[in-house]
Amino acid sequence: MQPVRTAVQIVEVGAEENGRKLTTFLQARLGHLPAGLVMRLVRTGQVRIDGRRCKPFDRVAAGQKVRIPPVTVELRQESCPACTDLDIVHEDADMIVVNKPSNLPVHAGTGWTDSVHDRLRVRFAGQAFTPVPVHRLDRDTSGLLLCAKTHDFLRAMHEAWPCATKAYLCWVESVWPARGWTTVVSDLAKAETGRGEKVVSGQGRRAVSHVHPISLAAGRSLVLVVLGTGRTHQIRVHLSDQGHAIVGDPKYGRGGGLMLHAAFLSWPGHVYFVLPPWTGDLQVPPALAGTINDIVTTAPAKEGAS
Repeated sequence: MQPVRTAVQIVEVGAEENGRKLTTFLQARLGHLPAGLVMRLVRTGQVRIDGRRCKPFDRVAAGQKVRIPPVTVELRQESCPACTDLDIVHEDADMIVVNKPSNLPVHAGTGWTDSVHDRLRVRFAGQAFTPVPVHRLDRDTSGLLLCAKTHDFLRAMHEAWPCATKAYLCWVESVWPARGWTTVVSDLAKAETGRGEKVVSGQGRRAVSHVHPISLAAGRSLVLVVLGTGRTHQIRVHLSDQGHAIVGDPKYGRGGGLMLHAAFLSWPGHVYFVLPPWTGDLQVPPALAGTINDIVTTAPAKEGAS
């Protein structure tokens, strides 16, 4: 990466940045400078909003002029400059709904240089606001991921998220024993085990999942899971605790490729549904789409919030 000294900038806050924290605004505009440096620039009066001194956690408003002082930045080479490929289910001025493939993290981390967020950053290079995922999906989970294209929409969705309905399809080991809806409730927390950190039941935060069988194939059950809460690894732990681990689960089952797909996402005025990409004996026939959508509407009332 090549260090470059910038000149003084006077930048106008865009409509998509309205309401963003000043520190976050500056980090995005300056190529993700360290948070400590950004705080120091603001506290020493080098950053001004409409000519006035400001505080690090002030929020910027569309149309304001922000003075950004000279700083030394490193021009980062995109980790995956060719990786703009995303399956877009819906896009408008406020949001993007992505059909995320399995084995792609939402955010890059240790050992991973490619992610949904990286691909969005490349796709929207040069724009003031890089779309931000509203929620999370495990790296190995495929399916619907909502991303905000403006800060106002991001904030609105964080407030509306308790009203959202999230439903997942997955294949589980053996035959699910019940018909209709089964509600699974436990307290979940992270704990160290002999095989490393896992999520375990019996402690932590309350977690609620509603499970409905759909069909059988090769001695396994296709089930629909509607979330009552949104805890880490909630579906994977709940189904494993019931003796029906998700097929291919590397942490709570036998491994081989997690067959868990975020198929349904809705909130007032919006409904999205995508079938999983599975093939062979475990393919979900398109003819089942209507049935699955109908079953989602009969799920028990939500008890908790993400």
